[in-house]
Order: sequence, then structure tokens, then C-alpha cells
Amino acid sequence: MVKRSKTPDFERMAREAGYRVTSVEQLRSNRWLLTLSDGDGRAVLVLAQARPLVGSADVQDLWELVLLRSPAVGILLAIDGNFSPAAHHTCAELHDRRLHLCTSLPPAAVPALEESSARSVLASSR
Repeated sequence: MVKRSKTPDFERMAREAGYRVTSVEQLRSNRWLLTLSDGDGRAVLVLAQARPLVGSADVQDLWELVLLRSPAVGILLAIDGNFSPAAHHTCAELHDRRLHLCTSLPPAAVPALEESSARSVLASSR
């Protein structure tokens, strides 16, 4: 098994996806909790796991954090890994639209003003 020599560059990952980093907490040697804000300034909670297989207990951990902190979105990020079928099943059973299982950080929400401007530009180019 290959061990990571250093912490993933969460600042760069978040910036490239359009987020602003509020905080990064290392919970374990392979687990981090990131608080980000998207383009609209909404809180996004990311529980990042650096393991080959992320399971249902990790989904439940994220759900509890989302319930406690009430972010707009909660992302379970599998770094260099995948999600077990049980993780997908647990996420579906929780019926919480804020929860997302991701293997890469999804793009941040586009601010409403920028989104309407982008639509205007697209419409005028037709």
C-alpha cells in the first residue's frame, strides 16, 4: 500500500473549483474537514478521506456534521479512492439533498448575478 507523503493541497483544489477556504482541520492522518464558501457565500462542508474505499460510516459522519453545522452543501470527498456500495446505499437512505459523494471537488455555485449575466451573453450570441 502506498502512503501519502503529505497533506493534499486543499487550498489549490478549492481555488481551482471556485471556492474560498474558510478552514481546514485535520481530524486523522487520512481525514480532513474543510469549510468552504461558494460563489454565493454559502457554506460548503467537505469531509475528505484519503483511503482506497470510503464506506457507509463515513457517510453517516458527514451527515451528522451537516446536521450540526447546517451548511448549504455537504460533500464526502474520496481522495484517490472510491465509495463502497454501502456508502451509496446509506446516502440514498438518508434522503438529504445536501449530501454529495464525490471523487473530485465539484465546481462552486455561480453567483446569481454572474449567472444571469452569463445567460444574457449566451442569449445575445445566438
